[in-house]
Amino acid sequence: MDNLRTEAGEDADRRVAIETLYERLADSLELHWPEPHIGAAGTLGATRHGGWRVPTVGYLNFIHPPQVQIVGQPEIAYLGRLSDALAAHLRAQLTQGATRLVVVADGQHLPDYLHTALRAADIAVFTTHASGHRVAYRLRHFLGETLARQITLHGVFLEVLSIGLLVVGDPGVGKSELALELINRGHRLVADDAPEFVLLGPDDLNGGCPPLLQDFLEVRGLGILNIRAMFGEAAIKRRKQLGLIIRLVRGDTSDTAPPDRLTGARATREILDTSIPEITLPVAVGHNLSVLVEAAARDHLLRMQGQYSDEQFAARQAQVIGADPTGVSSCD
Repeated sequence: MDNLRTEAGEDADRRVAIETLYERLADSLELHWPEPHIGAAGTLGATRHGGWRVPTVGYLNFIHPPQVQIVGQPEIAYLGRLSDALAAHLRAQLTQGATRLVVVADGQHLPDYLHTALRAADIAVFTTHASGHRVAYRLRHFLGETLARQITLHGVFLEVLSIGLLVVGDPGVGKSELALELINRGHRLVADDAPEFVLLGPDDLNGGCPPLLQDFLEVRGLGILNIRAMFGEAAIKRRKQLGLIIRLVRGDTSDTAPPDRLTGARATREILDTSIPEITLPVAVGHNLSVLVEAAARDHLLRMQGQYSDEQFAARQAQVIGADPTGVSSCD
């Protein structure tokens, strides 16, 4: 994939330290870490245990223990009803599995036998008066974003007619010049050169700009331009979901196959297991690329609504041919 820069490692490489999680969520969840030296070296991320992938966050579970166990009022009530044999089984399952953090919610307190076992296994324990549901929601949201699959692509990422549109192509083909013209026509810049995309959910590739490049666009002959200062706040979009890729190719390239006259030069690009439609546009004298890109964006919006111009034309043509088998329309 020629427009791919780097992918942020395999699943096993994306991890977050328990200390980092505490620092980021301590205020919002009113977390307390009574023994910060216990479990401080632990990390959370994609983990396998016994051949099975371990869930990241979950309520008290000693059959498939998640990495973060949430223990609230219902779970404490359940623990209080356990027999000695079942309590011993629970203690072994929690301390010998992949659990690295236990969050005690609802202002509850762990039974002494369980707290002692977690301490001996170097498993961190946070406490909070927040509800278990709130803790679970915030943890899943934070870890979902932090541990999400990420990729950096080479190109200019813009918002055009409400669509996240990535312009890609060989160096010097005119990506930045096209982006500048689109911005001048009222569209918005997300990121130049190295937009970063995060897979936040199924088919949701959400892109943004690295802090170093925020607001800037490099244009050959002009150098670095501050788009926010030149065009105002409305010319910048902080993040956007990727919906369409526009690939620019030089019109004099002999190895480029001519586009289909009916459907155009359309393809699908797989990025982080997500299918993104791609349109190839030739860069040639007399081609108004900004108008072509706007037309591509409008057509993409129609396709999202189930309206395909090529299919509509083909259906109309078939209808005419069916009504006149000779293919020649007669006029009185």
